[in-house]
Amino acid sequence: MKVSEIMTKHVYTIEPDSSLKECAEVLKKCQVNGLVVVEGGRTKGVITKADVFKSILPRYPDILEDERNMTDFEYIEERVHKLFELKVKEIMGSPAIIVSSDIPIIRAGSLMIVRRVKQVPVVDMGKLVGIITLTDIINALLEKIK
Repeated sequence: MKVSEIMTKHVYTIEPDSSLKECAEVLKKCQVNGLVVVEGGRTKGVITKADVFKSILPRYPDILEDERNMTDFEYIEERVHKLFELKVKEIMGSPAIIVSSDIPIIRAGSLMIVRRVKQVPVVDMGKLVGIITLTDIINALLEKIK
């Protein structure tokens, strides 16, 4: 089974100069876990809900220095407002890990496991044509063995 058979063809995208706040709003509105970052028609990376959440959390040395960083909601809320002004390009996964639509789904899934990502853009001849997730692959395999 090839990636083209199970990929999602409608892909939500965002530009690298968009703010983190805009990104969070698009993720919520579109009810997706990640967006493909595109600039000038070229796939530059991926940004996920996990990336956004990790950027909001205090860094480990900050937690050790002052436990308030993890328990004071007002402090965290203030931090969120400041961080939401960051640009997508500052925290996105880059360079983009991509696959082509003609590779087997097992190969795409193996790449995701090795690279520790849950979704990858599908790009053919430089053009974004879809996205595939580990969930897509698992569902297709389960359907195949029924």
